[in-house]
Amino acid sequence: MSYSAISKSHPRLFDNGNALISIINDDSEVSIWREKRLIDLQKRGMPSTWADIGLILDDPSLLVLRDLVEFPNGYRNGYIRIYNRAYLEGGAAGVVVLPEKDGKLLLIQHYRHATRMRHWEIPRGFGESGVDAETQAKAEVKEEVGGEVAEIFDLGIVYNNTGLEGNPINLFFARMASVGEMDIQEGIENPIWVSVAELEKMIADGEITDGFTIAAYTKAKLKGLI
Repeated sequence: MSYSAISKSHPRLFDNGNALISIINDDSEVSIWREKRLIDLQKRGMPSTWADIGLILDDPSLLVLRDLVEFPNGYRNGYIRIYNRAYLEGGAAGVVVLPEKDGKLLLIQHYRHATRMRHWEIPRGFGESGVDAETQAKAEVKEEVGGEVAEIFDLGIVYNNTGLEGNPINLFFARMASVGEMDIQEGIENPIWVSVAELEKMIADGEITDGFTIAAYTKAKLKGLI
C-alpha cells in the first residue's frame, strides 16, 4: 500500500473542503518544503528522515502517515497520523466489547506492552481486513475469553486519540450466553465479574485507567443497557 493509493481509495481522509488544517497535495510544493527542511535538519544534526512526507511506516497492523499540512496562520510542517491497516482495507479499525451476564460485567486483567503494566479492561482487539465490526466483536470475545454472545448492541464509535489516531473504534455491549477459557497467550489473567456499582467505584478510584473500557461503560450506561 502506498501513500498515493491510500489517498485515492480514501479521499475523505485527504479532503480539504472544510479543513482548518489543510493537506498540501502539490508534489512541487512538498519538494520545496522538504528541501528546506533537510537543510535545517542537517544544520541541527537531526535525522534526514524527519523530512519524509508520505507513508513512513508500513506495519502489518498499522500505517503511519506524515502529511505536509498548512495551519490557519500559514505555517507548514509535517504532521503524523496513524491508521489501523484493517480500517483502510475494508474492515473495522478495532472493536471493544463490554460483556454482561446475570447482571454482572466481565473485567479481565491485561498486561500491556506499551505501558509495561497490567490494566483492568474489557475484551478488545484490532479489526480484520474486510470483516465488519459486529462479526469481529463476537470473534474477539470468543478468542479472548471463550465467550458465546446471546445478544449484542452497537454502542457507536470512539476515537482514542484525536490528535494522533484516525481510527474509529467500534464499541459494543454483549449479553453473554456463556464464558469459557481465557487465552493466556494474549497476556490475559484474573477475570472478575463485577456489578455496575463496583465498576463505577473502580473507575472513580483509578483502578480502571483504560479509556476504551471507560468509554464503553459510559455509552452502555447512558443508553440504559446497564
